[in-house]
Amino acid sequence: MCRWMRPVSSAWSLGSVGEVSRTLRLVIPATGVGGAAAGTHGRSGTAHALLAVVVYSASCLNGAGRASRRQSVGGKLTTNRFFVAAGLLALALPRLVMGQGADQPVIEEILVTATKREASIQDVPIAVSAYTGEELAGRGVTDLYGLQEVSPSVAVYNSNSTSNGGTLRIRGVGTTGNNPGLEAAVGTFIDGIYRSRAGLAFDDLVDIDRVEVLRGPQGTLFGKNTIAGAVNIITRKPAFEDSADLTLGLGNLSSREAAFVGNAVLADEVLAGRLSLAYRKRDGGYRDIDSDATYDHRNRRYVRGQLLWTPTDALEIRVIGDYTRKDESCCPASFWITGPTSAIIAALGGDITPFAPDGDARVGVNYPPFENVRNKGLSLDVTWEPTAGMTFRSITAYLDFEISRGQDIDFTNADILHPQDTEEEFENWSQEFQLFGETDAFSWLAGAYIYTEDMESTEQIVLSHHGGAYVGALFGNPAIAPLFLGDPAGRGVPGQGFDALYFSEAEGWSLFTHNTWHANAALDLTLGLRYSTEEKDAGAIVNGAPFGEFVNDPFCAQFGGVSTFFSLCDNLSYNNQADESKVTGTLKASWRFGDDINGYAGFSRGYKAGGFNLNQEAVGFRDAGGNFVDQSRFGPETSDSWELGLKARLLDGRLTANGALFHTTFEGFQLNTYTGLGFTVGNVRDVISKGLEIESSLALGGGLLLTAGATYADARYGDDLVPANGHLEGKRLTQSPLWQGSASLFVDREIPGTNWRWWSNLNWSHVGQVNTGSDLDPEKVRGAFNLYNANVGVGTADGRYELVLWGRNLADKRTNSLVFDSVFQPGSWHTWVNLPRSFGLTLKAKLR
Repeated sequence: MCRWMRPVSSAWSLGSVGEVSRTLRLVIPATGVGGAAAGTHGRSGTAHALLAVVVYSASCLNGAGRASRRQSVGGKLTTNRFFVAAGLLALALPRLVMGQGADQPVIEEILVTATKREASIQDVPIAVSAYTGEELAGRGVTDLYGLQEVSPSVAVYNSNSTSNGGTLRIRGVGTTGNNPGLEAAVGTFIDGIYRSRAGLAFDDLVDIDRVEVLRGPQGTLFGKNTIAGAVNIITRKPAFEDSADLTLGLGNLSSREAAFVGNAVLADEVLAGRLSLAYRKRDGGYRDIDSDATYDHRNRRYVRGQLLWTPTDALEIRVIGDYTRKDESCCPASFWITGPTSAIIAALGGDITPFAPDGDARVGVNYPPFENVRNKGLSLDVTWEPTAGMTFRSITAYLDFEISRGQDIDFTNADILHPQDTEEEFENWSQEFQLFGETDAFSWLAGAYIYTEDMESTEQIVLSHHGGAYVGALFGNPAIAPLFLGDPAGRGVPGQGFDALYFSEAEGWSLFTHNTWHANAALDLTLGLRYSTEEKDAGAIVNGAPFGEFVNDPFCAQFGGVSTFFSLCDNLSYNNQADESKVTGTLKASWRFGDDINGYAGFSRGYKAGGFNLNQEAVGFRDAGGNFVDQSRFGPETSDSWELGLKARLLDGRLTANGALFHTTFEGFQLNTYTGLGFTVGNVRDVISKGLEIESSLALGGGLLLTAGATYADARYGDDLVPANGHLEGKRLTQSPLWQGSASLFVDREIPGTNWRWWSNLNWSHVGQVNTGSDLDPEKVRGAFNLYNANVGVGTADGRYELVLWGRNLADKRTNSLVFDSVFQPGSWHTWVNLPRSFGLTLKAKLR
């Protein structure tokens, strides 16, 4: 193990860097041959030294993680080869560029708002990456699920709902599951507005200016629930120039898309409007065994309207309204392993077809899944500069999210359980004030935030026509009885089950400040603090007569510890309240080693709110002794993170190379565990995530731009957990790869003798071995894999017309994204899988 990675000193880290956009302009420097060569030669030694340190750190981490990789499934050679190649490339970059000569392009500076004010990505002392809307579209990234293909520190997974089941992870840490009472570990913000649930955040990326990925706790400026990081999405604002853009596309899987963006000047330099429309539809990646229908398809519409009013040079008012509609079929699951219950299912007419080695995802359902989403938002963003050096900003927002979904919850075409019909509605109001200013010696910011949120959710699960027969056979089978506690007599009548109402009300406020002292020309010291307080009221009402013949029967107590499907048979309800207050903050020092090299070191504390289980797990159960076990409440989570970062812009602006070391300790980690019918949340004593991030971009000349990045993130449970979680001690978190990497080669060239150009974008991403199960069963491990995407386009030199041929998952790699214990089928497992290969043509035209 490297000396600096020993436990004594492992609590310090390196901050990270931004990856450069596909569409960043490559600027030709005006210096002559001699000047360019001299500048390059003068920095080559520095570049070698900096990159050697980064590669050495990666090799140390590689060695430190070698033992844990010995058990990887097909991932060791791929990982090692990639990082050896990355190291050689990093060391060779100075020589590559020195040989290019003069008149070479440089990488244009990227501006971000990660610190709530606009600054160069190379100057902010935060681990942040930024991607323009054009870059993401060029790489085929149309929603947050594709973000992991361009940002190696990000992982995005889906479970049983495209809207509510999405999970963002940064540095191996995230929150899994669609429990509406659980908030994310990675906060998502759109135009400065916090989207508290996946359903509010996982809209398509339409008319986007850029997406910023901030790694590590961001509690000071972005508030609670950014304990692992934040994704900051900035849409394009209206411009004082008339324009109209049209996009049309067709592809396999019967995919089609259409988008229109119109911008109009309503009053010269005073009032402008912008309208963004999008429609996307395609078939799904799962095929029904019986009907040959496909599921997990897309059918979504999006509209955003904006007005920008600038009555004076000092005042800007922006009004945004958006609406999303989704009518889709999410999310069936394929058998991964068939257990002893499969014989009963087959006897009842069910078809057991596991996920095929060739990637064919066949599913059996007797109730087609559906998911209908309505997402609305309205915001008012006011920026005012009362005096020179001072700016006031107010963001007022209203969000409303509704979802109605149902799926065949037993995931078979035997008619055992009626679909889990669920309806949810979130309503959120928020107000944020910011006041910031700057002098020669001091940059300061003070702010306040207030919000209210109301949520209601209904849920229903009942035995269906084969339910009674299945229960009887299940507990009358000697081979299965040891797997499932209960009454061996086997009772169950169609129509028995439960329906429930869950509700939650929350309100809170916070005060925050973030200040930087420019101590001298090279040294900046930053201090940020935030005080947050909130109150939550939540409850559940079980209205039905679940398993009527079981009420007040010892049968219920026997089932209490096994499945909450039966733990509700006492018609238990609850109403609970929680109050929380927390102080978070950051302390950092940043140092400029020259015009092109910046470093920083710092500490940050993050906070994730506690809450309530708002599903069938919430009510609790009575154990075998008749004692009521309350599992409605889970506590808050905090993180302490140390970072050490280095950002370099070298070789006369043709190379950016950034690295980050990090060590983060999570206390009271909120663990979401799948029980067979749903997820329940509890707190684990501690989790530690530590590692290294590297990102770089190189303008090679001749219209070539190369970007590459790699992340080593070792996120593990602590070694001193309570007995109930003892099986997790020292193991890596669910869905937490040790290694991730990505690379992209972009080519943009003129076609000689014409006013046309052609371009190509080749993308590769690597995800290391992970355990996809929340219980970390070793049989649920997924091996490392690679994904390849590409596009080739041709268009006019002025950008008026473009035709793009694109392809995603070109190797047609189908792999499981999550393996879970089958519902009410002990010994069997189901899995969700990724999409097969997709390809198509897209036409873009500027109409004015």
